[in-house]
Parts: sequence; structure tokens; C-alpha cells
Amino acid sequence: MEGSVGFLDRLSEALVTRAKWLETMQITKLRDAMISYQSLFEGVMAMLIRKGLLREDPYNYEQAFTEIVLPSDETLPEFENSDELSFRLAAFRRQLRYVSTEYPMQLSDLGLARLKRVTSLVAYVNWLEFGEGSKSPTTKAFARAFMKVRMGSDTMASQILKDSETQIVRTMQGIRALIAELVAYQREVWKAELRAKVLPSLGLVSGETRMQREEAQRAVRRGFAHSMADKPWYPALADEVIDEEIADDGEKRRDKVLTSLVVTATVKEKPSNAPEGRTILKDAVRMLGRPHEELATALAILEENERVLLEGRPTGGGWLKRILGVGGPTQAPDRQYKVQFAEPGTATPKTETVDFPKLLEEVEKKSSFLATLTSGSSPASRKVAKASEKQLAAFLDRQLNDLLLIHRRLTSLNTSFQARMAQEKKSARGIKIELLTIKNAIIKANEKRHEYTNGAEGH
Repeated sequence: MEGSVGFLDRLSEALVTRAKWLETMQITKLRDAMISYQSLFEGVMAMLIRKGLLREDPYNYEQAFTEIVLPSDETLPEFENSDELSFRLAAFRRQLRYVSTEYPMQLSDLGLARLKRVTSLVAYVNWLEFGEGSKSPTTKAFARAFMKVRMGSDTMASQILKDSETQIVRTMQGIRALIAELVAYQREVWKAELRAKVLPSLGLVSGETRMQREEAQRAVRRGFAHSMADKPWYPALADEVIDEEIADDGEKRRDKVLTSLVVTATVKEKPSNAPEGRTILKDAVRMLGRPHEELATALAILEENERVLLEGRPTGGGWLKRILGVGGPTQAPDRQYKVQFAEPGTATPKTETVDFPKLLEEVEKKSSFLATLTSGSSPASRKVAKASEKQLAAFLDRQLNDLLLIHRRLTSLNTSFQARMAQEKKSARGIKIELLTIKNAIIKANEKRHEYTNGAEGH
């Protein structure tokens, strides 16, 4: 066993070196990748919820977790499967948030059992087999909802989902690679402990004599039960240790283990003519901030048209008066309007009820916020300037989703108000120019988002 003892010393040294690298580099990357995946998935869910294809879980209250719990992936019921899918995905989102924010991510905590749970969670929605051919009922149902928008007539929403899918697949591949590194390390840690605690007393190799494989397996199993009873038993790993000791190519196997643990830091050089990802994303954010004045104008015109309908006389500028500190909003108990909008992939328009006072408040906040993004001295713009690339991408996705929804609702309300005022033969102002400006900003920002995605693929 002298050769084995010498190997164990070298193995222990290699494991210490690799552990430091994993703790300082790879685990941080894994945490960031999980946060990125959670953010991207939330953006996709927000889009599908706003399109009416899924809904928020009404029982989505805060829950305390001590371990990952996978939602059901059984066959969905024939009826109300949209509700069941929404519940499952809501539970999945809670688990992603838990792993991204609270899950223990120290190397000592990430044993093989926990890494298996993280792997199962990441694979719960199988983006690598995303479609009708998926073996996962949840993935298959989710893909149907996703593709209704992805292949629909709403080109902006379709492009956002396409970019999100590309980013998610890339992020998942990165997560899988990082977890594979951690799994490989923990496998060798378990094998090293077996070598240190069990093998010395067994004498698998004595001079020129070696145990037969079946005999060695029984001996190692008995030794494990005596010396490592508090540890999980992994037969395949025990067989690897046995083969590294008694197989004809055992020395080559041991050398291969040591080679696999060597830390090789590689630095990828970016092409000198490639635009920086953060620069592209910051340009996209600035583009989204440009139509903040058009949002304010559209609100003022819609509120003026609403008051003409409700009161029969124009009292325009209600929203602008609030900005100037003159007067206050007129509170009406019935300012909710049923409007129609086109649903991608369907010939029949969908209907939703818009709470107009709430929309006014939300768009007012969004207009003010976007205005701060165009000012280089504001806290919001300084925060954007300091944000990481992943944070910027997630921030941009949220703002694009918000503006898409606002644009849709402003368009629907404008159409509804115009039609009602024409019926009542009242004069009405439109917001087509403002809507076009907002739409162009969304398109240009999304083109930048797409440029960033394609650039990331090229690297």
C-alpha cells in the first residue's frame, strides 16, 4: 500500500488547491448564474402572465424553506391545466428565489446529495428539450404557452422571448458545467476519505498479490460500514477506488484523477472590434428613457378625453396639474374600462379590464423614472452605470416588459375612448404620435438587446 499512501498525499494536496479555486471562483459564478436564470425566468413569466396565458398564484405567500422541494411534474389534468401549470411554475419560481438568495453555497455545504437537488431544480423546466417532444408534462405545457407568443404576431414580444430563451439556454449550460465541476470534486473527496479510512486495513494489494474484484468489493463495503457509517454509500465510486488500486491500468487511472484536479485558469480575449456588452445594454436603457415626455403627454390627453366622456366638458391637463402642484385628481368610483387587445396566435381579440386611476399612477411613476435615466447625475442613472452586465440585462428585460404592457393598455384605452367619443359626436384628441414614439423606443431598445444577445453568442 506504499504507492497508494503516496498517491493519497498527492491527492489530498490537489483537493486542497482545487477547493480554494472552487470556493473563490466557481461557486461565486454559480450563485450569479442562478440569480441570472431566476431573473430571466421571471421576465418570461411576466410576459406570459400579461398575455393572459398564465396567471399569478393567489396563494403565493412567503414560505420558509430548509431544502429544495421540486414541484410536481405529473401529467396535467385535462381541465384547468392552465391553473395547475401556473401553480407549478409559481412553486418553481419560489424555489429559484430560495436557491438564489438563501441556499447554502459554501463548498462544505454542497455535497453530492445537494448538488443533485440543484441539478434537478435547474432541469425542472427542460429548455434543452423545450417543446411537444419533451418527456416532462410541465415543460411541454409551458412550451405551448411560450410558443403562442414566440410564434405570434406581436413581433416585439416574440423577439423578447426569443432573446430570453437564448439567454436561458446559455445560462443553464453554464450552470450545468459549474455543477459538474463541483460534483467531480465532491466525488474525489468521498473517494479520498474512503482511501484514508477504509483501504489501509484491507490490504487490497499485498506485494505481487491482488484481491479479486468481487472480493475487494465485499471487503470495502464491510470496511465502509465500520469506519464511515455516517456517510452515504456510493457503490460506483467505491468501484472506481478499487479499480484505481487493483486494475491493470490502476496507475494510469490514478494519474488521470490527479490531472482532473489541476486548476487551469484561462482568460478569453475579446476581439478588439467587438462592442462591450455593458455599453450595448446601457445604450438600450437610455433609448427606453427617451419617450418619457410622450408618456406624460399621452396620459394628459387620455385623462382629458375621459373627463369629456364623464362630464361632458373638457377639463384637460389633470395629470399635468398634479405635476405642477395645481389642484388634484378627480376620484371617480367607476373608472374601470373593458378594452380589447390582439392576442398573438388567435383571431379573436381578448378583453381585459383596465383600472384607469391605477394605470395613471403606474405610468406617471414610469415616466418620472425613465426621465431620471436620461440624466447622468440622477441616482438611477448612476446605479445603471455601476451595474454589472447581468444586472443590466435583467433590468432592461423588466423595463421592456413594463413598457410593452403600458403601450398595449394606452393603445387599447385610446381606441376605446376614440370610439365612444365618435358615437357621442364629441371632439377627441388622439395619442397616435405618442404611441408611435414609445413603440419606436421599445423596438430600438430591443434591437440593442438582440445585438447584445448575438454578441454574447459570438463570444
